[in-house]
Amino acid sequence: MRNIIIKVEKRNEKEIKSKALKRLRKNDYIPAVIYGLKKEPVCIKVKEKELKDLLKGKNIYSMIFDMQIEDNGKKGEKESVLVKDFQIDPITGKFLHLDFLRIEMKKEIETTVPVHIINEEISIGVKEKGGVLQHGLRELRVSCLPGDIPERIEYDIKELDMGSIVRVSDIYVSDNVKILNDPEEVVVSIIHPTLLREEEVAPEEEAEKVTAEPEVIGKGKEESGGEKEHSE
Repeated sequence: MRNIIIKVEKRNEKEIKSKALKRLRKNDYIPAVIYGLKKEPVCIKVKEKELKDLLKGKNIYSMIFDMQIEDNGKKGEKESVLVKDFQIDPITGKFLHLDFLRIEMKKEIETTVPVHIINEEISIGVKEKGGVLQHGLRELRVSCLPGDIPERIEYDIKELDMGSIVRVSDIYVSDNVKILNDPEEVVVSIIHPTLLREEEVAPEEEAEKVTAEPEVIGKGKEESGGEKEHSE
């Protein structure tokens, strides 16, 4: 996968303050920070539309950016980075903040890759025997060189029968990609519908027991309604 070139701007002192973050977002910028490789963190702002256009149909954690930082119109040196973390507004779906991690292209890194199950509708256990597909892990933790990060990990379950279980140990990506999850963790399985109904009934029975309990043990602390800004 080729590195993607993106231009960003360094935030000035006023834009670093928490009160300025809402204003940046209102002007269609995403506040962000770059850190790593024992260098000083840099507070930047990213044009939201430009980033979303680059992300369309792609896994945000597998994309490597060659980032060009502008400071008062002056271009700095390019840095290779990937998205380490991000925050999204649950209502608007807009990015609230991004964390970019500096990387070395010749040094292995750890990241997360989504698992994509294919041929679910025509699998033996589902189509022929009426089984129900149960998802376990929907993403896997991997270690590899930045250029070897897969956009997603596909697993074909066309031949998967009723009662079959796919574990991490059954997943292979390539010799260049090491999966870090516990080999015994379940990725996907096909179970009989009656087992699924039994699992659904059990929590209801537990809820009835809790409701019947007369004693109140304690009361949680109420969350404040204000917006929590990202600390930088």
